[in-house]
Amino acid sequence: MTGSNIPSSKGRIVSNRCSGKMVRGRFDGPVVNVDASGKMFHGTFVNGAKANDWVAGPLPRTDQQFNERVSKGAVNARPPAEGPPRFAAAASIRPLTPAPSAPAPSAPAPSTPPAGEPEVKSRMITDFKEQTQAVLSRVGDATGNFPEIDRLDSVQQLPPPVSESVASLIDRARDFRAKVGYETALSECRSETETVDALSAVDQSTRNIAGNDASAANSGLTDFLKDNPEPMVDTQRPLWRYLTSMRLLCSRLEKEAEIHLERAGAFASAGRTGDAIREYQEAYRTFPNPATAEKIRQLQRNSLGL
Repeated sequence: MTGSNIPSSKGRIVSNRCSGKMVRGRFDGPVVNVDASGKMFHGTFVNGAKANDWVAGPLPRTDQQFNERVSKGAVNARPPAEGPPRFAAAASIRPLTPAPSAPAPSAPAPSTPPAGEPEVKSRMITDFKEQTQAVLSRVGDATGNFPEIDRLDSVQQLPPPVSESVASLIDRARDFRAKVGYETALSECRSETETVDALSAVDQSTRNIAGNDASAANSGLTDFLKDNPEPMVDTQRPLWRYLTSMRLLCSRLEKEAEIHLERAGAFASAGRTGDAIREYQEAYRTFPNPATAEKIRQLQRNSLGL
């Protein structure tokens, strides 16, 4: 606790002490609360939840007296003006002995069988395959059925609803592997797992290119295709063709941009700022990325004396 509820003192401060019987880590039955000033209150808890308002004074000596107070409505009486603090910290004081509590009810049976059961696992596998195919179809429609890419300006970012469906599928794949086990997911749904990774690469690379960061797109595509050079099934071929053509285009444009970057560096060293800016701009137009954009901004600031 912090603030005005703690007296001014060094070290730890006991703000409340509660005592009573606990069942499975929760108060259950009569509970006594003693606040920092020594005032005592009592109440009744059921499965860790307070069942009535706090009543001033100690707990009645016998369960019979306590039951009589309950029957007379004492548990519903208004609490005193100075009730115990809202936050209570349990401390080890000698608890009073309440009447034996009824055994806690056993936990209800789960509404669905565990993932380890064969029929449940089979249903999960089927659902995952169907969702993967559905998202693959949506991304195919959004890209024009995964054509070969020959210009960066022909790459369009996925529409938000389609991008969200890819993100949902990625989460579903992660949850699926956790529930059925990595080996089962790999043996039963390997092509679907690779398809999810490929769709993630499509979403990320198209977003990078739309954000003028072809360098990040090229890096991500290279990493993916290095781990997954060939599709496992024929239905994946258009998707792989789309990703491969995009990576080849990015790699070619990056090399073309390097020529302009070298020229720009030479002009900048010679003090020909205008020529350097033009070469950097041409490099950026060919292969846009944040590093080249920053070079242009820096030279423009220097030329203005900023």
